[in-house]
Amino acid sequence: MRRRLAMLSLAVSSLVVVAFLVPLATLVRNQAENRALTRGERFSQSVAATLAVSGSLESAAGVSPELAQAVIEAFGEPEGTSVVFPDGEVVGSPTEMSENVVRAQAGAAFTAAIPGGAEVLVPVLVADSPTAEGTVVVRTFISDEELARGVLAAWAMLGALGMFLILVSMAAADRLGRSIVRPVSELSGAAHRLGDGDLDARVDPAGPAEIAEVGEAFNILAGRLEGLLEAERESVADLSHRLRTPLTALRLQAETVTNPDEAAALLEDVERVEAAVNSMIAETRRTSTESTAAVAADLGDVVIHRAAFWQVLADEQGRATSIIVGPGDYPVPVSPGELGALVDVLIENVFAHTPHGVGYRLRVDETASGRATLVIEDSGTGFDTISAVRRGESGSGSTGLGLDIISRTAERSGGAVRIGEADGGGALVEVVFGAVREPDADVDGL
Repeated sequence: MRRRLAMLSLAVSSLVVVAFLVPLATLVRNQAENRALTRGERFSQSVAATLAVSGSLESAAGVSPELAQAVIEAFGEPEGTSVVFPDGEVVGSPTEMSENVVRAQAGAAFTAAIPGGAEVLVPVLVADSPTAEGTVVVRTFISDEELARGVLAAWAMLGALGMFLILVSMAAADRLGRSIVRPVSELSGAAHRLGDGDLDARVDPAGPAEIAEVGEAFNILAGRLEGLLEAERESVADLSHRLRTPLTALRLQAETVTNPDEAAALLEDVERVEAAVNSMIAETRRTSTESTAAVAADLGDVVIHRAAFWQVLADEQGRATSIIVGPGDYPVPVSPGELGALVDVLIENVFAHTPHGVGYRLRVDETASGRATLVIEDSGTGFDTISAVRRGESGSGSTGLGLDIISRTAERSGGAVRIGEADGGGALVEVVFGAVREPDADVDGL
């Protein structure tokens, strides 16, 4: 934007300067020509008047060549000045008997353009002189150099003035562009930080009134978003806290079971649920300054750990399982708790929507771009309606919450979920995770 404003200012200022300087340059040239011609006319008239007066005083015969030579010498013998007599004799600078001279001998005083410059012709009118055909003519030649004297210097000054005006306008446009671009860049950077989870991201409203108003609206939006997230965390934390009461009652009832083995199993399950509730409370009460983008977990380790947990139930139901994790690490920008919940949902869907004996396979791999992927396939009949599942819906009386958890977790990491059909006809779910961002990575502005 800054460069575009500078180019726009250059174009507009150039047009204005050209529109202003071209007529002014023409005026300067015309004034120089008029000045030179006026000077030549005045000089010719002065010489002609001196000859007329002197000729009248000298004799009735009028102007003689000797008198003309004396007058020219009195005026310093200026170059280009000639006195032309009717018989063709010329005193002063040599010249020819041209049509203009003949016309001037008829009594007309005028200025005419000729090759190489211009000539001023003034007839000498002496009282009691012979007929008009015998009029003496004073001719002054003005060269092109004389007509254009000072024009080039004036044009150079006008050109320098035009360049100065263009540079000043570009500097002003650049300053204006910087005052507009800088607040927009800061606003873009704050928006990126807010999108990355920094709820304290704010801008200092600056620049033109419209951009400053956008900055104030952004600050209001960021504050409102922080308040809504804080309220959501408190609501979830309170809801989780309320679960402790029925869990306590369940623990007391489990302790009354007479069978020690059953009581131990029930108490173990209650303790597991309590641990999950406590973890949820701690998670939702985190301060807004914590960034989940900095948390990373190894996908391979989490898959192996959760698959071992579900293996006991899979063996009881006669399900063949296969866990494939390639060598190396598979870091993903997801907390271990969220990643474990995602793996649990994927495996639980197999148990919930397929009959006993249907096996499944978990595979951890990476894409060509280096992103970690998790694929689960089962040997069942597959999804009834894949298009509906892709839209986030579910069937068979399910709430669809599991698919929503998978999708949201993948999207928060910068990845996506693909639903399809396995090679054997069963269901296939592929989760592609985003890349782990470096801690010192910066977000570029405009």
